[in-house]
Amino acid sequence: MNKLKIKFEDCYGIKSLDHNFDFSNCSPKAYAIYAPNGVMKTSFAKVFVDLSKGENPKEERYNRKAKCTVESDKTPPLPETIFVLKAEVDLREDNPSVTDILVRPESKAAYDALATELESLKNKLINSLNKLSNFPKKFIEHQLMLDFDEESLFDCLNKALENKVEENLSDYEYGVIFDSKAIEVLKSPEFISKAEEFNQRYQELFNKAGTIYKKGIFNPSKADMAFDTLEKQGFFTGGHKVHLRDEASSFDQAELKKKVQEINATIDNDSTLKKLRDSLAKNVQTQALTNLIETLSPSQVDFLLENAKPINQNKFKQDLWSYYINNSSDAQAYYEKYLEYRKDMDQIEADAKQLGPHWKKAVDRFNDRFVDMPFTLSISNQIKAVLGQEPPRLAFTFKDGIDEVTWSREDIKTLSQGERRAFYLLNFIFEVEARELKKQETLFIIDDPADSFDYKNKHAIVQYLKDLTKVDCFHQIILTHNFDFFRTLAISDFVNRSRCLMTRKDENGVYLDLADGVRNYFIYKIKDKVAVNDSILLTSIPFTRNIIEYTSGENDNDYLLLTSLVHWKNDTDQITVGKYLNVYNKIFSKQEDESDPRLLKDILSSKAKEISQQIDHKALNLEDKIVLSMAIRMQAEIYLLNQLRKYKDDNNYWCQDKNQFGNLIKEYTSFSPNSRELTVLEKVSITVSSNIHLNSFMYEPILDLDIRHLIDLYNQVASL
Repeated sequence: MNKLKIKFEDCYGIKSLDHNFDFSNCSPKAYAIYAPNGVMKTSFAKVFVDLSKGENPKEERYNRKAKCTVESDKTPPLPETIFVLKAEVDLREDNPSVTDILVRPESKAAYDALATELESLKNKLINSLNKLSNFPKKFIEHQLMLDFDEESLFDCLNKALENKVEENLSDYEYGVIFDSKAIEVLKSPEFISKAEEFNQRYQELFNKAGTIYKKGIFNPSKADMAFDTLEKQGFFTGGHKVHLRDEASSFDQAELKKKVQEINATIDNDSTLKKLRDSLAKNVQTQALTNLIETLSPSQVDFLLENAKPINQNKFKQDLWSYYINNSSDAQAYYEKYLEYRKDMDQIEADAKQLGPHWKKAVDRFNDRFVDMPFTLSISNQIKAVLGQEPPRLAFTFKDGIDEVTWSREDIKTLSQGERRAFYLLNFIFEVEARELKKQETLFIIDDPADSFDYKNKHAIVQYLKDLTKVDCFHQIILTHNFDFFRTLAISDFVNRSRCLMTRKDENGVYLDLADGVRNYFIYKIKDKVAVNDSILLTSIPFTRNIIEYTSGENDNDYLLLTSLVHWKNDTDQITVGKYLNVYNKIFSKQEDESDPRLLKDILSSKAKEISQQIDHKALNLEDKIVLSMAIRMQAEIYLLNQLRKYKDDNNYWCQDKNQFGNLIKEYTSFSPNSRELTVLEKVSITVSSNIHLNSFMYEPILDLDIRHLIDLYNQVASL
């Protein structure tokens, strides 16, 4: 690729953009574009995301027809030659079963979609089996694999669906029968030797004359609990009696005990049967087994007792699960989709096995480059992955002093934003390695890498992107809204200055201009031009004032003089250009002509008006933005002082506070709290104050401010 021509119309909010990128005779093969928020950066990246998918860009907001022409050496680039590193981290990482496997980025979305749908179907199956078996949901999958002696849920389903159970097992609940406490009873010597006799006599309790029990409603266990509760609560001590069904008279405590003993005698007179009855009444789980037995017919109980014998339990467990599964539409749905999807997923995993060594290389490079992370990345199954025996799986190692822990994605459950960024960058590094190995001609669109990842790793990111320029078939267009990052690219001998661009936007579209003011703005743009350019003259004032503040302090006479040029003071309209240049010459050892008699406040007013009427504005516009900011606040203070003089009835009133503008607004608000003008004045306070207190070491905040916003505010203040 030598020349890249782009022409966008109505593409994701870009009304128009027409530019040619020339990579010929260019080393390194990279462009950097500074674009303040809201101008074009994300939209530009979205266009190339679509092109990388072989799709046409769109205009989402106004439903206009998008037009897009992108040509690489007069030919549309193939989708596979474009890769976009997006600013936003777009990973579906909420499902551990999806995200621990490292696969090619282009296969990731397909793999995730298949695995996510299977996970959803599996959850429906588990819910269905839970209702049929009364077995805890979170243990069902594990229990199935134990009972069928298989290593996967699918293999269990396979066995279950082949096992056509003829009996109707709908009344038998696995969770009740095979609860650990119920099993203790089922495998006890008493149960094994006396189960059939116990069941026969137990059933008689519900049918014998004078019984107090009713099958499925009130059994011996419930009776013992009820009468014990009455005793503990002082029911009988209080002189009360119990009236039983079909009895003519009521029973006191002694009579009630005698009645119950007579009914239970058929069991309790046999010590073994009584011990068995006590075991079944011991806890909630064994009582649930008793309740189940009560609801079954005699033949069903015989069936349960036979299959509950230790020798028959394994087959009975498999038969129960098989019956539930064969009668669950959710099981069939999961089974069919698994058969359909697994082939594709196996192929992706097989490909991943072959790429194990390359993933290891990418992980090692990540850890070498990005050292200021709260974790290091590793491949948890590194040996098997490198040997091609398993697909590589990602792990995170965290350290705190001597403590160290390594977590898989299953342990982490959900990725934090930092972990998402790391995983996203790891995928990018792998993609670079894979493309370099194939010598794949690639245009990388890099969307704000310092913003996408930890800013502390800014220099590591720059160095890695710089390494990419050493690969002859790689080309980069790096976009950022972070001017400091942009400046790093420009001054680090990474991106040639002739290929550092800035965006400019108007009502007709977006334009890319050669970057200006990238290096020290004061030295290269202001210092030697204050006497020949009025905008630069005015812009130098806050810079100079700042130097005096650092060197001599806020009480210095020259500092106070310059304060009268950024605030409306009683001497502001007396300060000439010459008087200011006298201070400027002293501070910077210059010899500018100090005879200029023009008043600086008049120049400020004239230049601000001129800028506000311009149609075209340069990309950076730093001088114009500072001039407008100074004029906006100066005009606002003139308005406030005039209003306060009326309220105070004092034509000689001047604000003496250091924080002049803030105190003027506070005073004005106390006199006129509902003034409509306050909205504009508060905008002034929020928008321009930091611009005027700007210094030679940090002026990035004003760069993101759209000059049209300042022009609108200037016009609002001028009309107060």
